Amino acid sequence: MDYKAAKFANLSIGISSVALISLFMIPYVNNVKAQETDPYVFSVKSSPYGTSFQEWTQKWWQWYLTVPKQNNHNFETIAGYVPVDCSYLQNASSPIFFVPFVLKEKGQPAAEATCEVPQDKAIMIGIDNGLMDYGDPRAQPKTVDKITEIVRKSNEFPVEFDITLDGKPLNLTNEEKDRVTSTPFNITLPDNNIWNESPHTPFLAVADGWYLVLKPLSPGNHVLHYTTGYQIPPAAVGAANTEGYIQDVTYKLVVK
Repeated sequence: MDYKAAKFANLSIGISSVALISLFMIPYVNNVKAQETDPYVFSVKSSPYGTSFQEWTQKWWQWYLTVPKQNNHNFETIAGYVPVDCSYLQNASSPIFFVPFVLKEKGQPAAEATCEVPQDKAIMIGIDNGLMDYGDPRAQPKTVDKITEIVRKSNEFPVEFDITLDGKPLNLTNEEKDRVTSTPFNITLPDNNIWNESPHTPFLAVADGWYLVLKPLSPGNHVLHYTTGYQIPPAAVGAANTEGYIQDVTYKLVVK
């Protein structure tokens, strides 16, 4: 899950969070690791709101990549940075609210962000994922097979996920059964985009990795915390992750 080779997956570098306590606990969350029937998580095999999980991963990336570098949560230290709400450039009519990456660039050893989420919307978070497209010079030859190979290799062998919602465990494993590789789709990057690729040019892309889609939460304050990352040798790491690291991320979700 390399930032650019798995083009962004956990920003090619780590993140993850620090557990905090929610001001409002969700009314009833399983104490056991959730199953496919988890009342708070959509299965990757499902089609939330009539759209396949694969298509939602494409929509997440198409939104995320429209945000220019000066408004990206991971570049708050650059000159000219202007903070924006998590809803920036999102489709207000979408039934799923996309949460941006907050990764290693935002601060080590842990990163966090606060997002206001409209009531009755599901919430989509990239846990360990990335993207590769034809605009990347490493995409040679420019074929779907090649960019799929690159992005999947960069996401190999993440450590076991530890994901909690208001202190209660959620079930998203680092296994193949929960991994989602998209079909090819188009992206168009803005001026001053996070990868410094040609703006306003459609590029074919493939995304891969692990995503969490929470069902709508009750009004109030919630805390989503997760850790993931890659182990140092002798444990295997993906092609784009030559060194081990741990991602520690906390999202404070304010549902209004």
